Amino acid sequence: MTEQNTKTLRIMGVLVCVYLWLQFFGGPLILHNGYFDITEIKTVWFVFFSVLFLLGRLGWVIQTSERLDLSRFSPDPAEIAAAALCVTALLSSAASGFFWSSIAGFRGRWQGGAMLFLYAALFAAFRKIIIRRRDLLLPLSAGLAVVGVLCVLDHFGLDPLGLQAGLRDADKGRFISTLGNINFAGAYLCLAFPPVLLTLLQCKKKLHTAYYCVLLVIGVCASAAIRSESVFLGLGFALMLTPLLLRRREELLRFSILLPLMGLVFYAYAHLAGRAGAYLSSLTKILSHPVFCGFLLLTGALFFLCGRKASSVERFRKIYFRIVCAAAAAGVLALLWLNTLGKAVPLGSLETWLRFSDEWGTDRVKVWKYCLSLYGEFPLLHKLLGGGCGILARMDMYRRIFPDAVLDAAHCEYLQILLNWGILGLGAYVVWTVSVIRKGVHSSDPLARIMAAGLAGYAFQALVNIAQAPGVTLFFLMLALEHALTRSGQGKTEMLAEKPPQPKEKMKK
Repeated sequence: MTEQNTKTLRIMGVLVCVYLWLQFFGGPLILHNGYFDITEIKTVWFVFFSVLFLLGRLGWVIQTSERLDLSRFSPDPAEIAAAALCVTALLSSAASGFFWSSIAGFRGRWQGGAMLFLYAALFAAFRKIIIRRRDLLLPLSAGLAVVGVLCVLDHFGLDPLGLQAGLRDADKGRFISTLGNINFAGAYLCLAFPPVLLTLLQCKKKLHTAYYCVLLVIGVCASAAIRSESVFLGLGFALMLTPLLLRRREELLRFSILLPLMGLVFYAYAHLAGRAGAYLSSLTKILSHPVFCGFLLLTGALFFLCGRKASSVERFRKIYFRIVCAAAAAGVLALLWLNTLGKAVPLGSLETWLRFSDEWGTDRVKVWKYCLSLYGEFPLLHKLLGGGCGILARMDMYRRIFPDAVLDAAHCEYLQILLNWGILGLGAYVVWTVSVIRKGVHSSDPLARIMAAGLAGYAFQALVNIAQAPGVTLFFLMLALEHALTRSGQGKTEMLAEKPPQPKEKMKK
């Protein structure tokens, strides 16, 4: 490798490192006018630096004369699905009657066709890049540390940045840290916290272990401080998935110890916050009950025994997977029974969560029924392609579901995609995301499995949430990074290698 090529590699490495710091650390923290334009400023931040990165990536391709060999190019299902979703969004916008509005996403939280093309461009740009562990985990963990501490301080009413001062009293409980609405803060936590747990399970150095232990405590406390019930869906799913991502017996034993310790930290924080007069959500009160802490202790003990006696971690994973599938099926059947034949069974404090009505999840069931009824009225073309980004807000203006506000989001990202881009768009999106996450779960690369935990947590929490920055933007960025980590043959790529290959010394005659 020539000196010029080595210098070019280093420049590209610096570009990737700076870009990831700007997005994973700067994105969650950036503010302009407090909470009043937080969606716009975080979206602009992501778009601006992503475009700069793409231009730099293009310059690198031109400088190094990197070319795409079509004879060897074989797109995988995720790449085909990403392209299909972009084409569907373009056709849907053209057929909607409000092309430019749908492309820009004016009435769709800025998640229009243009953002899909940007996500797909990043997906392609990272295809041949090797991601260094420190370049990804350091900005991701640092961003989580800062916003997590701010969440805890805000929960105790300290408000160090003075962001709550400009809000009405009725709105002060709905916004937290520098992330905005508590539900969007929960989405970010579901994305950023599981990688911290997986990294801690893999740590070998004492200093790294101590650092991620502190982050683990911050993340657990922040999950209670955010006061969003949906955060427990994403984090719970990621925790359930974690044993399937472990490859060494030491990781399993460490997880068996950390699981009850996380429950103890959660219990201690909820008890301390309650005594200080801080508001605790109803689900937080349930999960901080001593009975649930005892359940985590028992689960950790079982994992520890399995880790000590199992013949192999791989065999344990297979058995655990079957148990989880059986438990999930039993849970679904139990929910169906409780909401049909077992309606008379008293559930106590769990009544709100296990019995579904229009008011479930702050009127989410009511919104979902309304959105499905709108989709049912679409003609065949729009059932396939959708109505374009912003169709929900446009239709709600003529048929209001809430008299005091315009509904612009379905409170379920998958239902939102169905309305915007139709059944074809939803299918492409599911193939795109699921195929990347699935590869990460089965990858031999530890960093890929770390990323898969965060992606899976966000994807599950998206069932009851809205696609909005910084959560959704960082999700697609992590999706691109995960694709780069799991892409076949990436180890042969020299770009961003820790050390450029050294020329071999000539053999002495």
